[in-house]
Amino acid sequence: MASKRRVKAKRAGKAAAKEAGSVVAEALGAAAATAAEVVLTRVAKNMASGAKKVEQKTPAVKKAAKRTAKKAVTSGGKKGARRKKKTRRRKKKR
Repeated sequence: MASKRRVKAKRAGKAAAKEAGSVVAEALGAAAATAAEVVLTRVAKNMASGAKKVEQKTPAVKKAAKRTAKKAVTSGGKKGARRKKKTRRRKKKR
C-alpha cells in the first residue's frame, strides 16, 4: 500500500515538474520577446535620429565637395602647389 502511494506521489511530482517547466519556458519566451522589442525600438529610434543628422549635414557636405572639386581643377591637380613647411630639428641635450 505504501509503495502504491509512493508511485502515485512520484508520478504526480513528475507531472507537476513538467507543468512548472512549461510555465517557466513560457515566461522566458515572453521576457525574450519583450527584450527584443525594446532593443529593436531603440535601434529604430537611433537610426531615425541619425538619418535626421545626415539630412542636416548634406548641404554643408555638398558645398565642401564643390569647393574641393573647383580647387582641384583650378590648381591643375598639382600636388606640389602648396609650400612644405620646414621642420626644425632640436638638438639633443646631453
